[in-house]
Amino acid sequence: MSTFMDHRLTRRTFVKSAGASTAIAATLLASSSSSAQEATPTASSGLDWGRFDTSIETAQSTFDMVGVAVSVVVGDEIAYRRMFGVRDLETGTPVTPETHFLVASTTKSMTSLLVATYVDEGVLDWDQRVREVFPDFRAPTAELTDTLRVRDMLNMSSGIGEPDAVSAFHQGDPTTPQLLQMLSGLPVIGAPGDQFFYNGTVYSVGGYLPALALGVDPSEIGSTYASQMSERVYGPTGMSSARIADDPRPFTAEYATGYGPDFSHGTARQPFAPVGSYAPAGGTLATHDEMTRYVMMQLNRGVANDGTRVVSEKNLAECWASNVDVPFDTETNPDLVRSGYGMGWLDFTYRGGRRLVSHAGGIDGFTTFLALLPDDGIGLVVNTNVGPLSRGLGYVQYVSALFVETLYGLNIGAADAAVSQYRAAAQALTDLAAAATPADEAKIAAWIGFYERGWSLGFDDVGTLLLRQSSRAIPILALPDGSYVMASGVAPGAVVQFVTDASGMPAMEIVGLETVRWMTGESP
Repeated sequence: MSTFMDHRLTRRTFVKSAGASTAIAATLLASSSSSAQEATPTASSGLDWGRFDTSIETAQSTFDMVGVAVSVVVGDEIAYRRMFGVRDLETGTPVTPETHFLVASTTKSMTSLLVATYVDEGVLDWDQRVREVFPDFRAPTAELTDTLRVRDMLNMSSGIGEPDAVSAFHQGDPTTPQLLQMLSGLPVIGAPGDQFFYNGTVYSVGGYLPALALGVDPSEIGSTYASQMSERVYGPTGMSSARIADDPRPFTAEYATGYGPDFSHGTARQPFAPVGSYAPAGGTLATHDEMTRYVMMQLNRGVANDGTRVVSEKNLAECWASNVDVPFDTETNPDLVRSGYGMGWLDFTYRGGRRLVSHAGGIDGFTTFLALLPDDGIGLVVNTNVGPLSRGLGYVQYVSALFVETLYGLNIGAADAAVSQYRAAAQALTDLAAAATPADEAKIAAWIGFYERGWSLGFDDVGTLLLRQSSRAIPILALPDGSYVMASGVAPGAVVQFVTDASGMPAMEIVGLETVRWMTGESP
């Protein structure tokens, strides 16, 4: 159990794992899969994508994926494109370039691009103090309130911390005005620029700065941000159907259903999860083809395929450039010289000076990965409809690593470690599933009811114990030691303990994430 909990997921641990893994090379080769559509290599790319194609096709089975879309672009051309599997297991409808995916934290690079367009116009400046833009801004200390700059809100080194439970479960909780106020209550972990700390709350406030600079009322900045993204990022880039949305169903019939591991069913459908006021940190819905156009625009230094200048080359480069070092494992990344975070992008330097700029995104049922090789004009786009833990994370690690090896031959032989890590995590889930049993209603009766922070616990009509939070309904099973385990959802394998606090009140602890007190029982 403890082995698996070392792999517990938050968006923070996900982005660090997926980012550093771009240095892992691939060696796996095997036979083709009947569920894959034909690849479409472009001869003018000058690269042989045969081995790459065979390897990622095999990886779809290795990592037990449902649906995958992979494209490699060279300049304005698609050098390689392949669709694997289905967007919905019930209908069997295949993934296509027009399939809509939730792309989660890859939205961060789009948000920094949005801010960059306002820097181009002189509305903001990267080194301008936030207080000058938003006079009501309040950080946790008076010093941070007075000194934090616009770039500090986007570079993951503000010196402000954030509880893991926020990124794991609670991004849909606050309204936008509440989010602006929450910042002042977060912990301080150091001075700005001293250390990397992945913080969605700080980033989201940074994404709202253009609207605040224009004097938009805080109650309206969420909708204003969505409009700004459509007008300044999606539209000019050629992403005509992209939008800020937590659920695609009101907007399109051509969307992917999200999936994840499930103790009882192997793989289960996941509900669309709320991002809400955290939209600047992860709220984009887009097709695979649109994400490909987005990467092309980045590689073209801010110019879209139709020649539209979306953002200046200078301020786009500011988004890529590292502001703070990000730790990485030298044993599994022997050819990686430096890892840093820019504004919405991780910035890697390999031996020989090779540079890769990338970012991952993960949310319930979906994992996305983008990578740029700016010096060579080559980019990678990966969309999947499987959640990060543990399959989606493993898959994008593998594909991004294969990409680096195919082009440069870096870190050859490290793929075995990546596959081993995934298999260890998958085996831990299998072992937990084998040990878990349905909850005994009599034993858990005292803890049934409603908890702080929007949690509730109760049985459904068929006797399954469910832990609910917002749109999530997570099945809970009992373990032999008296604790419980999340048997599906965004964090399968997370251990849950039901205890009584010092005052005699029932309480629930999601181990390593948060503890909440019981408030009231179910209605009689």
